[in-house]
Amino acid sequence: MASHLQIHKPFVLKDLPCPLDRKDGPGRYHVGEVFGQKLGSKKRKRSELSVAIDGDSVHLYDISSQQAITSYLVSPQSFFTCAPLSLRWRSSTTKTATRYTYVSTRDELSSKQEIKLFKDVVIDPDTTTSTTASFTHRCDSPIVHLSAASSKNSSTPTEQDAPTDEIVAVAEDGTIIGLDGETMAKKWQSSSSLLSQEVPSFFCQDKFKVTHVHPTSAADVIDGIFGGLNELLGVFPEKVHRDGFNPDMLIVVGSVGGARYLHILALTAGSGAEISGAQNVIPIFMAPFPVGTANATQLHLDAKSGTLQDLSEGVLRTYSFKSGIPRLDTKLPVAGITSFLRMSKTAVLAATPTSISIYNPIIRSMQASTSILDFADETHDTTNPKPKPRTSPCELFSYLQSRELAIGIQDTSLIAVQIEAPKTRNNRRRAEGLLADAIRRGMSQEDSCAKRPRLEYFTPSILSDSLPGSMSEEYWAQWHEQVTEADKYLENGDHAGFEMLLAGVFGVGIKEKKVKTNGVHPNEDGEALPEWKWPAARKHYPKTDRRWVFYAISKVFAWNDPVEGAEETHLTCRLPESNVLNYLIDAGHLSTSNLKSAFKDEIKEVDDVDSILCQELPPLLVQIDPTMELLISYISWTQLGPTELVGSLKLILRSLDLVQDPSRVQELLTNGESGEPTDGDDDAIAMELDRLEEDLKMAEYFNNDNSKRERGLSVAFSKLALCPTEPTVQSIRRLLKPEEVLSLMSVLRMELVKDGWMTKYLEGWNDPEEELEAPPDGSITLLATLLGRCIDSIGLGGWMAFDTLSGGSGSAQDSVAFFHQFHMEISTALEGVCEAIRLQGTLAEALTFIKKSQKALGTEEKGKGGSSKAMVQVLTMGPLPLGLKADFKPSAERVRSGGEIVKRSKREIGLLFSKKRAAYSVVRLSEATLLRGGRNVIVREETS
Repeated sequence: MASHLQIHKPFVLKDLPCPLDRKDGPGRYHVGEVFGQKLGSKKRKRSELSVAIDGDSVHLYDISSQQAITSYLVSPQSFFTCAPLSLRWRSSTTKTATRYTYVSTRDELSSKQEIKLFKDVVIDPDTTTSTTASFTHRCDSPIVHLSAASSKNSSTPTEQDAPTDEIVAVAEDGTIIGLDGETMAKKWQSSSSLLSQEVPSFFCQDKFKVTHVHPTSAADVIDGIFGGLNELLGVFPEKVHRDGFNPDMLIVVGSVGGARYLHILALTAGSGAEISGAQNVIPIFMAPFPVGTANATQLHLDAKSGTLQDLSEGVLRTYSFKSGIPRLDTKLPVAGITSFLRMSKTAVLAATPTSISIYNPIIRSMQASTSILDFADETHDTTNPKPKPRTSPCELFSYLQSRELAIGIQDTSLIAVQIEAPKTRNNRRRAEGLLADAIRRGMSQEDSCAKRPRLEYFTPSILSDSLPGSMSEEYWAQWHEQVTEADKYLENGDHAGFEMLLAGVFGVGIKEKKVKTNGVHPNEDGEALPEWKWPAARKHYPKTDRRWVFYAISKVFAWNDPVEGAEETHLTCRLPESNVLNYLIDAGHLSTSNLKSAFKDEIKEVDDVDSILCQELPPLLVQIDPTMELLISYISWTQLGPTELVGSLKLILRSLDLVQDPSRVQELLTNGESGEPTDGDDDAIAMELDRLEEDLKMAEYFNNDNSKRERGLSVAFSKLALCPTEPTVQSIRRLLKPEEVLSLMSVLRMELVKDGWMTKYLEGWNDPEEELEAPPDGSITLLATLLGRCIDSIGLGGWMAFDTLSGGSGSAQDSVAFFHQFHMEISTALEGVCEAIRLQGTLAEALTFIKKSQKALGTEEKGKGGSSKAMVQVLTMGPLPLGLKADFKPSAERVRSGGEIVKRSKREIGLLFSKKRAAYSVVRLSEATLLRGGRNVIVREETS
């Protein structure tokens, strides 16, 4: 063996036919791996490859013998859309071998897209039966990935000695199709919106595109990507374990709007678990990719080790997952790199137009390299003394770890590269990742990456661009000029010019051809206002100078000093139909701090300005827009305090008839009559009819669509629960009457019942047909927090006052019923608390001993099922030991001088066991010890 890692000269395995050109470009090769399986075992990677050639055929090659196994022809008009999938099934009863080869083709003439199956049954070397099957799919996008998923749980033996795989096909637009592995009949299909619906809303107009798909298992996802957190896969009713329940999963990388996202999908159809109401494909997790992966030309994802590598603009980046989010670890620039293969955590095989090299991305060193400019064709070109020149770069496809062989294609030749391990490597294949292996092999400083990879997430010009509104003489003069021009527009009544000027200042486009035609305008001349081009999301609003925000607020709103005793408010709106008002709300600029800054001269001598602004702004927005769309946008996009949120909640609850309006109730009781007729009765009746007609229209609108107000109610609840407790209680006490607080509590209690938090634990489980859907984990915390704050706002005096609780009805029966119900609820809550305390006391000692036993047995590592083993031991050992003592198992490894980690011998572990025994302890020998003579197999059980 070599003294260090070496790469031998590449050699040709097979000359491939030249692919036919497509309409949109030259023909391509598609290389896929071959997997073998037999009854009772898992799929294993074989030393074979399947190569699909556009317009020609599909070939299967044996790498070990360098021979072709078989081939399947396709029509010259057909080209392949993805790499083929080949499976080899070995029967244990009939001793036959069956090959299943799946390909996805598209006809250039008829645009027909098919998924074909080529099946060969080899009974003996001279007898082979071949059959074909196909499935024509109707997807608009081509198939970009084919993989096999078990249709039954891998731990359950099948009744027949035959494969039970489902073929999973993923289209470019995100459509996923499940096919029967034998008949190619469609079993299920998921919508293309399954992946695109999780992308942020401002990318809704862009087209979602799948760029990479990686099939894996749930155990690999938990260990590699989620760091062993099994709780994140709560969609399955059974705990995921590598040797037990381990369903198939898909990791899909998609791009939309110049950004990439990682989607983790669970294939429940083949999981072997019955999930009530579940689909065949369930989205589990979605995470955005870092900025550097936007233009990546090649991706490689290893779910088991939790690493992601991408190649972009000659730079190889390595990411590790932390709770599912990819974080940049290393960045390795390689000049002219065209493709790469991951060999291990510390070794990457990279190909350039002139060489093939092995790099260590962690310490940025080149371990070995060889030239590929010219090498002899050992199979068909032995008579020619001069090797034929290679014009195209080598493209790497597969790495056979058992044979340390890398496979690639250069020009029209299937080549292999032999990698020789160093002589210092033992049988356990130690990775060559030590710092000593990088001596005199490090890369130059110009080629190395920056030591702070976090700089990649920022654009280089972020510090060179000045923020909007930065002071300079030129900008200050321009700002005064634009303000003067805007004031002139308002003085002359030219509201269209005013809005066009502010649209340019705020960076919002204008639709010149489309104008408002509803006949309602803020000016008397009926001037048509220009319509602004609103972006898809608030994030797309450009940054603007805050002085312009203050100026716009001061022009749209006005601050008045009402006469004492009048019903007028301080805050009024001058331009209710203006697009500037919609911009201020949608961009989140209409906060209390901005209002105070806009009217800082008018509110100098006003006391409690914050309370006035918080109480008057939500009703003013409802007065401007009775449909409450402005109010809901105001709640969603503005940073609000408890006063604004409570006032907005009060208005929404009244519109939903969940809280009664006292003034409205009094008006209905008196029928709107003052008691004495006046001279203007006819005019008053006409005005009342007009008002009733408007109320009828609003009632029809509310009855037709309550979803927006319910969404605003949910957002307000979520934000109010995050506010500090004391200001929230004070706001509820100040803005809501006791009967309104009781109504709010009734709404929160209905949400508890609706989410299933007030049902008994075993209620509903007797009915297997009833679909039980778990409520969100955070909803109980939110509702309980709001209920507690409502109770604190009423106080003890409010609860004990009968007239407040009964709403002023004054009925003795109502008070008796209320206090009886109140007493029952308190008794039920107290019973639940006592039961929880009793259960905690019963299980406390057992749980404590289980934790100590896990730590002692070394099974506390994530993903190894240690808790179940410890639980079985506790259940089978009888009573718990005195003092809950658990023997700690000595570690199986130790550190020598110099930092080398070696394994302990059994003799050394036994010696450490003996040293851990107490000086005075009562030890009982088990029956197994006595039967075996009591030597070397002593099992000690400490009794005291």
